[in-house]
Amino acid sequence: MSEVVVLDVAHGNCTLVRSAGAHCIVDAPLGSLLLNTLEDLGITSIDVAFVSHADRDHLGGIVSLLTSKTVRLKKLYVNPDSQKNTKIWRDFRAAVSVAEQQGSCEVVPSLTTTMPGSVLVGDVSIHVEAPSASFALAGSGGMDDQGRKITSNSISALLRLQQYDVPRVLLAGDIDVVGLDDAVSHQRDLKADTLVFPHHGGRPSNSDPAGFAGKLIEEVKPSLVIFSNGRAGHDNPRREIVRPVVESGCAVACTQLAKNCSSTPIFASEHLENLRAQGRSAGRSCGGSMTIDLAGTGTRHADLMRAHQTFVDRAVGSPMCRD
Repeated sequence: MSEVVVLDVAHGNCTLVRSAGAHCIVDAPLGSLLLNTLEDLGITSIDVAFVSHADRDHLGGIVSLLTSKTVRLKKLYVNPDSQKNTKIWRDFRAAVSVAEQQGSCEVVPSLTTTMPGSVLVGDVSIHVEAPSASFALAGSGGMDDQGRKITSNSISALLRLQQYDVPRVLLAGDIDVVGLDDAVSHQRDLKADTLVFPHHGGRPSNSDPAGFAGKLIEEVKPSLVIFSNGRAGHDNPRREIVRPVVESGCAVACTQLAKNCSSTPIFASEHLENLRAQGRSAGRSCGGSMTIDLAGTGTRHADLMRAHQTFVDRAVGSPMCRD
């Protein structure tokens, strides 16, 4: 069994990779959903974790993982960010310091195309497609070759998951056009069956939203695009982002019900998988937590796709994915 679980963690990203008895976590926001899910699944050891970049909605839950008494994290990859001075980043560094002193987790302060380059998790190889080593050397706060500012989002890691050399899933973190251009200029192959869209479908910095979405879709050529979004507090995914994705012919699934699709919550759960989902009890789930089959099509199982499509057609008033 090899699968990727994109968890509904509201506004944020959290992905669990399971393959041949090995486990990997990519990003996690604050909250207990990740650790509770691991307990549900009987997982007590994580072989490797990646933090795509230093924003709280991607690393807050990794602090809990580092300090957990019930789950052991063996190895962690993360890029430095000298521009961050947030409380959660300081808490993260403190947790890393404790892990270093106790020898409980090997922390590698590099997440680039050359270090680690790629990591094997069971039968799944995880390839770092961005940032390049030269781009990472400039760091957050620096400038790229075109004189554009590099932000924390620019340096967000692009991770491509492959099984038996077949590209399946691209996890895009919060990458923006500056970071995407770095990957393209270094001729990185970004094609994948499923794309977890960057920045939760919010407006990207330094670029036209529709133009950025179109460029990313052209590079990835996915069959399925997932938006890991939260209904409360944010208006993601944006219509101007979703439209070019739909026009490209991709299937679309959001973890939570976008406000642009329904003005009110929808309390329906028959289509949801038997996984914890942050929005389930409040009527905020759309796709909820979703499992990607790496051994099959590289997208969701066909019956799960159909169940979600039926829910959207019957219950959602103005779904952007049907525009």
